[in-house]
Amino acid sequence: MSLTITAKAGKKTFQNSILLARVWLLFLYDSTMIRGSQTLTAIFPAAFTPDSSRKGKKSVFTAERDTCLAYRFYYYYHIARKRFDDAIAIMEKEFFIAGTTIIARLTENDALLKDIKQNNPDRAALRKRYPHFNW
Repeated sequence: MSLTITAKAGKKTFQNSILLARVWLLFLYDSTMIRGSQTLTAIFPAAFTPDSSRKGKKSVFTAERDTCLAYRFYYYYHIARKRFDDAIAIMEKEFFIAGTTIIARLTENDALLKDIKQNNPDRAALRKRYPHFNW
């Protein structure tokens, strides 16, 4: 059994039925689902339950990220004694967000920063809270 496809632009003919069958199966498979998604989702449980009231997942972890930003800023500015602009520049590289965004989020969470300053955690307390960072 041989199938023939004619391309209009180059008027070339492909008579390889195996290649055609593979291309057709890939087209059908890729148009219906993401490759390997069922296998991976069957292995790993869902990280969180989706909230049907929101359309996107843009702000799912922003509260946790902002708390982490505040503690990291406290570390760089108060414990490591970095200048303000240096602390923001280092945090840009750590969190992969712009410095203006970091400043805006810290300004919005100024009550948290005041609470952190009042509690005065040391490196050990910060290491216990966020063990994946180098304190």
